[in-house]
Amino acid sequence: MITKTKIMMAPRKLKIARKSRFWAVNSLPGSHKKDSSIPLLIALRDYLKLGDKEREITRIMANSLVMVDGKVVKERRRGIGFMDTLTVSGNDYLVSYDRKGKLVILPKPGETKGLKLLRVKGKTYVKGGRIQISFHDGSTMVTDRKDIKNGDSVLVKIPKKEIVDVLKFAPGNRVFITGGSHVGEIATIKSIEIKSSSGENMVHMNEGFSTVSSYVFVMASPKYTFSMPEAIAE
Repeated sequence: MITKTKIMMAPRKLKIARKSRFWAVNSLPGSHKKDSSIPLLIALRDYLKLGDKEREITRIMANSLVMVDGKVVKERRRGIGFMDTLTVSGNDYLVSYDRKGKLVILPKPGETKGLKLLRVKGKTYVKGGRIQISFHDGSTMVTDRKDIKNGDSVLVKIPKKEIVDVLKFAPGNRVFITGGSHVGEIATIKSIEIKSSSGENMVHMNEGFSTVSSYVFVMASPKYTFSMPEAIAE
């Protein structure tokens, strides 16, 4: 397995100085796709500036000071991606996108402490008539709830992933755009255009633009709003 790559060839979504080093570590295969994840070594060293040397970051992780979604992580190549919570020495950060489509790590609003939003990507029936839900971060959940649909966002408590609320993929709800020319923007769904072909459904926004449904991440409903960090326009 290739553990590192030339930094100039690192995923373009990483917001790093590409002339500062020669090599960049690769994310381990896992929750997020390689081109949409930040290896923890890079997150702690290049984003949060917690050390300049790899051994300094390794020491921090060895002391159980780093958690992802409430669970201690000691693997420096573990990747983190959109909506993951990174906790370092008790301080919470949220992985998001800026307006240029770069992954950023920002202080997590206090009102969302212990919570995570997961976008539903797929559903399958399993033994006993229960439903297994697949989420955007590669995780799954088995539930009896049949009201959860593709495109909905599920608000859960971390690390146990207990369901708190379901934010529906529906007109009137606020969303965060995760790709395309409007990445990093927050908008309100006006209507959803269902395609009869194999093409992706289109989502039309009150703000006057449209995008494919896979770029739409529901973050607010009439009852609940998941607060995003202030600096998304960076």
